[in-house]
Amino acid sequence: MESYVDLVRRRLEDRHSNILGNLYQLGDGHLRFTVRIFGDCLDEEKRNQLFGNYTEYWTESELREFVRNFLPAYAEYAVSELVEKKKDGERFDPPWLTQEEYQEMAVREKWPRIAAHLEHMTPLQLRREIAKAGLLFRPYMLSDPGFNEGALEFALYFDLLDRLGKLSPDELRAVAVEIGALVERAVSAKSIEECEKILPRIRERVVRTAGILADPETLLGPEMERYPREAPAGWKLRELRNTLKTMTLKDLRLSALAHLDLLTTEETREIVTPFFSRYPSFFGIPSAGLQELILAVAEKISDRAITFFFERYSVGRMSMTPAVSYLVWKLMPEEERLVRLREDNAKMDQAMMSRHLARYLLSSTPSELSDAGKQISLLMDERFSSIHGLILTSAGSDVQGEGVRMLYDEVTVRSLRMMFHQEGERQERFGEIRQRIAAAAGIAVPAEITEGGS
Repeated sequence: MESYVDLVRRRLEDRHSNILGNLYQLGDGHLRFTVRIFGDCLDEEKRNQLFGNYTEYWTESELREFVRNFLPAYAEYAVSELVEKKKDGERFDPPWLTQEEYQEMAVREKWPRIAAHLEHMTPLQLRREIAKAGLLFRPYMLSDPGFNEGALEFALYFDLLDRLGKLSPDELRAVAVEIGALVERAVSAKSIEECEKILPRIRERVVRTAGILADPETLLGPEMERYPREAPAGWKLRELRNTLKTMTLKDLRLSALAHLDLLTTEETREIVTPFFSRYPSFFGIPSAGLQELILAVAEKISDRAITFFFERYSVGRMSMTPAVSYLVWKLMPEEERLVRLREDNAKMDQAMMSRHLARYLLSSTPSELSDAGKQISLLMDERFSSIHGLILTSAGSDVQGEGVRMLYDEVTVRSLRMMFHQEGERQERFGEIRQRIAAAAGIAVPAEITEGGS
């Protein structure tokens, strides 16, 4: 009969062979998640050694090549740890648990072991377990072995992990004592309702330790958001250069229009006019010229994107000014958010504001305003240029030419408050904003772009 070590070793080897055999079927998200899963089972020294200059912002082909080389090295490490931990027999308490065993064990199974053997827990493992406890949102998560890997899908886990790094080993153990007791109470609860009252106390203890004053459930963000949230310096330009080389003339023109849409009138004069002086018209610019134009714009405004004018309300990615940290934005009072948004607005001109307002009218849901494909496609829609022209000439004729700014400020306040509503009510508030824009501009919302229209 095979020993426990032999069984686990064979399972590890089969798993890694299966991943490598299907490597070309894994996309960007799966590749990054694969690295997250195994990276969460490495000690600090080995992680630094195996990760090197790894970043989640690499291209899919770069990620795939990293995983190809990383997996065999990780498998060797995992087997070595397994042999070391079980050399004196099959024991399943700290310090004889491998990091993979921690990851595979349900919360209700592992936390009693952690609480009983705190002196044998490494600071890194304590940080991992405490950070994951901060994501206990539902009673079933206490019994779900997949919860540990599921937590890795969210950048918030890594935020908590990093913030807990400032604590000493003694402070981590003190927090773990409290969390262990709360987990025991939650597991022993006589009903789901009773358990649901305890889980917020666990989360509150974790985030308070991490220096965050909000329920983690309100800070989750999207699944598999890249971490860290800010791309390495120069990454966007490098990716853009590589992408431009593969684009057709038609796609280059659309990309150029998307970049021009991010500029104020003054910026357009400064950056773009020299290019137009070399060619008879925009459509007369050849592929090489368009690539040069796009890169010239991108180098000046590398921190802008076509959807940021709306995404700033939910995550603090400003259109014209430096982004606010995701967690800072989520914890910021409404008054402070409005100050930052108005500072961002002040960097725009009325032409840019009119384009943003036209995008509201030409989008049927708030989610469409965050859809880069949808917003880029509007650049080829005749209604877009027509409507933002009407907004600029109609709304801009009020109050010494400041009408667009006043309207945009009102839309800013309404949009920020809209994001605090649930989906159904948010859609209703969105409809009211669109009607307000149309009324202020002196136009009717055309039937084809009302909710449900195209």
